[in-house]
Amino acid sequence: MSGRPLYRTAAYAALVLVAVALVAQFTLGRDPNAQPDGLVLRNLPPLSRATTLLLADGDRIYCHEVEGITRSELQFRRGNTWKQVSVADLQGGSLSSGVRSELFLLGTDSYGRDMAARLVLGGKISLLIGLLAAAMAVVIGSAIGLAAGFAGGPLDSILMRCTDLALSIPRLYLALLLVALFGPSLLNTVLILGATSWMTSARLVRGQVLALKRNDWVASARAAGAGPLRQAVLHVFPGAAAPVMVEAALRTGDSILLETSLSFLGLGVLPPAASWGSLIADGRDRLLDAWWIATFPGLAVAVTVLVINRMGDRTAPDRQPEAASEAVAPGRPSMPAESPSLP
Repeated sequence: MSGRPLYRTAAYAALVLVAVALVAQFTLGRDPNAQPDGLVLRNLPPLSRATTLLLADGDRIYCHEVEGITRSELQFRRGNTWKQVSVADLQGGSLSSGVRSELFLLGTDSYGRDMAARLVLGGKISLLIGLLAAAMAVVIGSAIGLAAGFAGGPLDSILMRCTDLALSIPRLYLALLLVALFGPSLLNTVLILGATSWMTSARLVRGQVLALKRNDWVASARAAGAGPLRQAVLHVFPGAAAPVMVEAALRTGDSILLETSLSFLGLGVLPPAASWGSLIADGRDRLLDAWWIATFPGLAVAVTVLVINRMGDRTAPDRQPEAASEAVAPGRPSMPAESPSLP
């Protein structure tokens, strides 16, 4: 019961964060990579507004202050400079359609870019990398663990010693080495994260296979003529589905964290693409005067990983009875237990 309030709080926080960012991008329609005005829009705090003059030719003028409004001319201030513009040059030829006040929900960064739109862009890339890397790691680990556990003997020893060797190397150092060899990019980041996180999945699946392959239904499938591959895939692996799903959720959160670390160091996603790690790196030198640049991406990472991990934990008890019932006799009805014979 103690985990439910924490799970609900994290889920609500994630929904609020996503809703705010989506409203900022799709309602306000701002380009996350656009730098419209570094003078007026630079480092605006959350919930700030900026006055915008919409010109008839489609251009925009952001200004700090608007004064001296007359019927024919409009005065505005940019920095310490006052300028004038004719009302006839505004969009629609009127003040009502040519002067707007734009809201920046999560503020702007040092280049005047909208933080809410960039948070959505970074979330798309970070989640994509996390999901693809986790899927790759689980597939590789499940294949290795299934082969090692079902075959046994020398193959099991060789595969597990290779797994232990890979586990002995710190994952971040291994990822940094591979990035230095192959270079940073979106595809390389996915491949590197997936290739450095399969070990725990392999050991987990191997342990499950060792416990399941001795059951009677596997012997029955073998007696019915099923080959080793069919036995392993159709009669043994379904029983390990529940812990594998939990492991996939944990790998997703772990991959997001490692991708954030690589992007923070400048070795992950390359500009103009942005991830949460690169957004945090953009604000690391402005924590005192522009705290929101690094704070909101950091909160997004923390909340997302927490929600994914909690969802993985809740998947285990929900899937365990179903997986157990499937593992009793995959593809055939279960046999009733024998009643003890009376003396």
